[in-house]
Amino acid sequence: MTIKRCHHHGFTVSNIDRSLAFYRDGLGLECLRVSPRRDLPSYDQILGYPNVALTVALLRHPTDEFLLELIQYEQPEGKPRPQENAFIGASHLAFDVEDVDALYERLCDAGFEAINPPVDIERDGAVVARAVYVLDPDGISVELFQEA
Repeated sequence: MTIKRCHHHGFTVSNIDRSLAFYRDGLGLECLRVSPRRDLPSYDQILGYPNVALTVALLRHPTDEFLLELIQYEQPEGKPRPQENAFIGASHLAFDVEDVDALYERLCDAGFEAINPPVDIERDGAVVARAVYVLDPDGISVELFQEA
């Protein structure tokens, strides 16, 4: 038995609409669907909560198979947790982009924040990339990475 491919990455979010403004409108992912998930015993079993109620948005990159699942818990109610990168279990999502500075500016103009402005990444004295960590509405780190 082997893993065939990575199917999707999921984030729990506090508000689907705010997150769609970032991932769909800001980053350009295509929204395939937004759907409620209620009264589904299989979800209770998988997630380990009784009477789970969720709203799920499924997005994809327009030119590849990458899927991003955004999950807003209604029952049980979603709870914030520290999103700092040094916390055990923290994760980030990284996108290879054409122009990191232009996308950074677009996101900042739309009111989103970054940890710091884009920086050159050096290895063995040579610039190999340019990158920035921007924050989604819930403080989840999203890396924008441009190879040199």
